[in-house]
Amino acid sequence: MERTRLLPITSAYNFRDLGGYVGTGGKQIRWRTLLRSGDFHELSEEDANYLSNIPIRTVVDFRSEEEVNLLPDRLIPRLENPCHLAIDAGNLAPELTQLIEDKEITETVRMERALGMMREMYRRLVKEHQDAYGTLFQLLQSGEAHPLLFHCTAGKDRTGLAAALILTSLGVDRKTIYEDYLLTNQTLQGKYDHLNYLGSIVTLFKTVREEFLSSAFDLMEEECGSAEAYLEKKLDVNLQHMQSLYLV
Repeated sequence: MERTRLLPITSAYNFRDLGGYVGTGGKQIRWRTLLRSGDFHELSEEDANYLSNIPIRTVVDFRSEEEVNLLPDRLIPRLENPCHLAIDAGNLAPELTQLIEDKEITETVRMERALGMMREMYRRLVKEHQDAYGTLFQLLQSGEAHPLLFHCTAGKDRTGLAAALILTSLGVDRKTIYEDYLLTNQTLQGKYDHLNYLGSIVTLFKTVREEFLSSAFDLMEEECGSAEAYLEKKLDVNLQHMQSLYLV
C-alpha cells in the first residue's frame, strides 16, 4: 500500500497517517498503523473497503454520546474493535453557538472570548479526560489493537491532542508535532463551509491554531515537568514499550 500522509478518502475529511515521522533513535513510525480522521457517517463503500484492506482493526471514537447518536459512523468491514471513549469537553458547539447569538458584544470581543474558550478546552482535555486518553494508550500498548484509527467530529481538537500525545510518546520532535497538528487546516477544507454565515468565528470550526495545542503542552509541563512525564505519570504510558511497538 502506498506510503502517503494523506489517505485517498474522498467521502470524509481529515484522514491521515502518522507513519513515517522520525522518532527516538532516528527510527520511523510504522506506516498504516496509527491513523487519525474526522467522523465518517457518509463513508462510501469504496472508501470503507480501502480502510478494510489496510486493514483497520480498531476504531476509537472520541465524540460525545449525542454526537455519535446524531451521526453514527459507517462500519468498516472486518473491523474487530469499535471503541467509544467519549470526550464531552471537545464539543464546543453549544458554547460557541451561545456566543454567536450574543448581540450585545462586538465581533472583536466575540472572537477574543472564543479563542479563550478554545485554549481552556485544551487544558480541560489534559486535566479532565485522562481516562479516555489513558484507555487509548492501553489499547496501543496491548500490541493487539493496530492498525488503529482514532477520530472525533472534525478530527482536529480531541483527535489533534491524541495525535500529539502519541507522537510525543514515540519521541517525535515538537516542531514536527505542530506541523502535523496544523495540517488539519489543509485537510479539513470544505467540511464547514455551510457555516460561513456565522462570520469570523467560523474559523474555529474550520481550523486549528498552534496556541491551542501549546496551552495543552503548557499545562502538562506545569503539572508534571514535561509532556513525557505527563504520559508516564497520568496516562500510565511505557514510552520504551510504545517505541518498540511502533518504531522501525
